[in-house]
Amino acid sequence: MTTGKEILDRVIRLLDYTDTYGQADSLQFAEVYKRGLTVLNQIYADLWFAERSDPFNELTTLDQSLDLSDRTIHDILPYGVAMLLAQGLGDGDNQALYASLYNQKRCSICRKSLRMDVLP
Repeated sequence: MTTGKEILDRVIRLLDYTDTYGQADSLQFAEVYKRGLTVLNQIYADLWFAERSDPFNELTTLDQSLDLSDRTIHDILPYGVAMLLAQGLGDGDNQALYASLYNQKRCSICRKSLRMDVLP
């Protein structure tokens, strides 16, 4: 299972908000950690309703596991979180890049077709 903290750590590396050793620079980007759970829940909810129809339960801590398909967690979710974090920090270049990637990948989510009975 993948936790919110693992996703946030990956996002920090994607955005290159790291020190010279490739580790998350929590002093310089403390704002990212403060907003991390809120932003993660926004994208998690968006993908939840794109993939599932049961009620959504948001994360209350970053240590909780995410309950989506592995492909969605690893290939789509990080780009959406990176997009919103970059936007919140005024990082326009990263925001534009990850918005494009997130929207392209989000369109590939397999959705269950809803059957509708209609009268002729």
